Parts: sequence; structure tokens; C-alpha cells
Amino acid sequence: MQQITAGVIAAFLLVLSLPVTTNAVSTPAPALPAVSIREVKITGDEFIVVRANQAISDLSAYWLGYSSNDTATNIVPTQQMPAIALQSGQAVLFTSDAAQTCDAVYTAKLSVSLSDTKGALQLRQLINIDKNTSTFTTIDSVNWIKPSTTDKTPVIDNLDLRKEGTLALAVWYHDATTAGTGWAVGSFANCTLNVPQVLTGGTTTLQTYTWPNSAAGPPAVILSIAADDSASTSPTPVIPASDIGLAPPQITEVLPNPMGTGTDTSDEFIELYNPNQKSFDLSGFILQTGATTKHSYTFPAGTSLAASSFVAFYSADTGLSLSNTSGAADLLDPLGALLTQTDQYGTAKDGQSWAVAKGTWYWTLQPTPGKSNTIAQASTSTGASSKTKSTKTNAAAVKGATISKAPKTATLANATTPTEAEQLTPIHPWILAVVAGLAVAYGVYEYRLDLANFIHRLRRHRTPSRVVG
Repeated sequence: MQQITAGVIAAFLLVLSLPVTTNAVSTPAPALPAVSIREVKITGDEFIVVRANQAISDLSAYWLGYSSNDTATNIVPTQQMPAIALQSGQAVLFTSDAAQTCDAVYTAKLSVSLSDTKGALQLRQLINIDKNTSTFTTIDSVNWIKPSTTDKTPVIDNLDLRKEGTLALAVWYHDATTAGTGWAVGSFANCTLNVPQVLTGGTTTLQTYTWPNSAAGPPAVILSIAADDSASTSPTPVIPASDIGLAPPQITEVLPNPMGTGTDTSDEFIELYNPNQKSFDLSGFILQTGATTKHSYTFPAGTSLAASSFVAFYSADTGLSLSNTSGAADLLDPLGALLTQTDQYGTAKDGQSWAVAKGTWYWTLQPTPGKSNTIAQASTSTGASSKTKSTKTNAAAVKGATISKAPKTATLANATTPTEAEQLTPIHPWILAVVAGLAVAYGVYEYRLDLANFIHRLRRHRTPSRVVG
């Protein structure tokens, strides 16, 4: 019995000596936002610096929202971040003018003007809930107000950023990577920010933040700048090497006045033909329209014409307009030399194209964009009124090239002058009958007396003589 009691007491003492486990829950540290506002300057050369706290594949999902009301919440964003990728620690600068870029890897124009007296700034992320619904959530924010005895609006950081003691360039700074730190104002100069800090016991010290400023400067985007022709760096135009020795393309057809209304800006076209047995590079070549005032379109790099092909270039793509009266079209090489041009036309006929066939320009009832030309005209038209001999082709165009005639594949229909017999129209039989009847009636009227005497004499000869008995 004494042994059992001693064992129980020993077991009880062992339980009491075991460590006690509790279910206490520790409070997690607040999550670090993916991007945060690092600096704000609201006086003079205003700027905002946004810092990436982790790798960002596309910054355009983030927006800046500003309000001149320091208590505003859920501000509707007005400025979207650029569509760029950032590494952790990299920054983007939004500036009202030529502020120092310092460590910013991207600069952009600040689209708002920050109020000196009070305001609120929010960094918000656009989140897609589903394909039809999106919402903004606030990632970081800051607000400010000028301290005064009359305005008692409660704010977290009651700082006057217009003048902070003797600070000449007051900049508001926030280190989001360090928990528990709030916003503080410091003096900014030459990419260095000195922020006064009050230590325990009332001692004041300066916390210095310095950002590297590369001699070459970070990549930047200029949204607007005054034009300066003297500083032009446009490349010198050149003829593509692959075109040397080739015959230049020919303008073979234009449609100045499409059928219908409201289609001139989209359906007018200029057709080019490549007479070569290999592709022709049109990069830098120029289409022009107009007889006196010229309008030009330069073919972008990579534009080409396949061998022996017709291609129609529409006004919807070139932006060129063909006049309905007294117009023409030209093709120039990148150096400005004239290669080929249409004959000047008079009044553009509705729905008819001005096309070349065998060296002669005609109006045709059958436009054929992108195909061999077909000249079709009304049977009553004459060749003299619808065609002119083409003489305006410049042979000094592409180096080593000669100007070839218009494509031999064009067909000519009803283009010869009608003969005299073809121009005579038969008279309807009823018209002849009416004319003949009127002529007979007029003759009867004109010779009525002679006709009456003739009838009288005829009766005397036919009446028997009387016999006297």
C-alpha cells in the first residue's frame, strides 16, 4: 500500500513538472504592399515617387488618385501607371517638370497639380473580379493639411509641406519597408533627403537617404516637348537595296469618285502594278495626290508588291483624298524623284475609275482594283472625249532601272472611235407614216382648185350627149 501511494505521488509530481502548452495567437505583421508611395513634393517642382517592394510584371494595374479634400476616401483614380515591369526596390517618378530623376527607372508627366493647403493621394490597384466586373482597392495613401488654429480636421500626419521650419525643398518621405514608420518631412537636394528625427530624450538627429543618380540617366519617356527642327535626327531616306536594278511600280488605276455617298474617305483607291519578276520593296516610297496642292503618304517599312501583281491602296489606309475635279496621282521614290504619274483628269465620273491601257488613260465603267484593267465605256461616247495620251513618266527614278510601259495584261473594250454608220439611228416607221400623211394633206390643200377643175372635166367626158328628136 505504501508502495502504491509513493508511485501515485511520484506520477503526480511528474505531471506538474511538464511544460504547459497554451494556444496563444501571435499578431502577424502587416503585409507589405506590392508598391507604395515613397516621396511626395507639393511645392514648386511637384513630384511623386512610387517604389516597387516586390517584383512587378505589369505596373499598369496600379493607378494614382488625387483629391484636394484631405479627408477624401476611395478617390477615383485619374493617372495610370506605365505598362512596365519593375524589380523589387526600383522606383518610378511622376513629375510636373524637369525634376531630378535620381534612381527612377521610368519618368512620366504628373497629370495633376497638388494643393499646398490640403489634399489626399491614393495608390490604388485595379482588380478584375470576373470578365465583366472590376474594382479598385487602395494599396497606399497619404493626406496633408496646413496646421491652423481654425481648422481642426483630424489627420494622421499634420504637416505643413509648404514651409517646414527652414527647409527650402520640403519633401514628404515614407519607408513602407520598415514596420511602424510613418510619414516624415525632410530637405531634398541632389538626390539626398535629410529627415530630422527626434530620439529618446528629445535629441534631434538627421536620417539621410541617398539615391544613386547615374551619369547617363535612367530611361525616360517624354510626353510633350517643343519642336526643334535644328535638332532633327530623322534618318536619311534610302532606296531599298533589293530594288536596285528593278523597274519601278506603275500607277495603273485610280478611283476618285466612288459610287454612292459618304465613301470617299474609305473607298477611293490608287492601284500600283509591279512589272518585275520579283517582289518590289515599297518601304519609304511616296504616293501623292493633287494637281497643285500635294498630299503625301509614305509606305511604312515592310510594305512590298509581289511580282507581276496589281495592288489597290485605299484611302481608308493611306488617308489620301483624290479630287473630283482636275486631279492626278504620283509615285515618288524615297529620295523624292518622280517615278510615274497618272494623266490629269477633268471631272471624275461617279463610280468610274481613271485607268491606263496600252499607254492611254480612259474613264472606265468597270473599276478593277487589284486586277488587270478593263476599259468599258458607253457606246455613245467618243474616244476623243474620254482618253488622253500619257506622256508623264519619269525614267530617272530607281538607280539602274528603266520605266516600263503599262502592263500588257490590260484589255481594251469599246475604245475605238465609232464609225459614221454606227452613229446613225433608224427612224421609226410610224414617224414616216405621219410625215407622209401631212405632206399629202398639204398638197391637197395647196392644189384644191386645180383638183376641182380636173374632177369637173372628168365628169363631162363621162356624161352621155343628149339626142334631140
